[in-house]
Order: sequence, then C-alpha cells, then structure tokens
Amino acid sequence: MENKLESRRPSVWSMQVRAPFKKVIAFDLLFLGLGAMIGAGILTAILHL
Repeated sequence: MENKLESRRPSVWSMQVRAPFKKVIAFDLLFLGLGAMIGAGILTAILHL
C-alpha cells in the first residue's frame, strides 16, 4: 500500500491557501494587538476588584 505522505499529489492545504504573505502578517498583527488590549482590560478589571 502507498503511504499518503509519500504520494506525489499536492495536499489539500497547498491547493486552498492562496493568501499573500504580507496580508497574513497584517491580520496576524491586527488580532495580536486586539487580543493584547482585551487581555490588558481583563487584567485591569481583575486587579481593581
């Protein structure tokens, strides 16, 4: 039997992912910043109880 990892066919991910690298990094930084602000707000709320 042929192992799926050894096959020459491209994987599903390589066929579906078509986003430019700069756009991926921009969205990553955007959501990282939003998460940091939300986390800081939660931390501030907990410390002021």
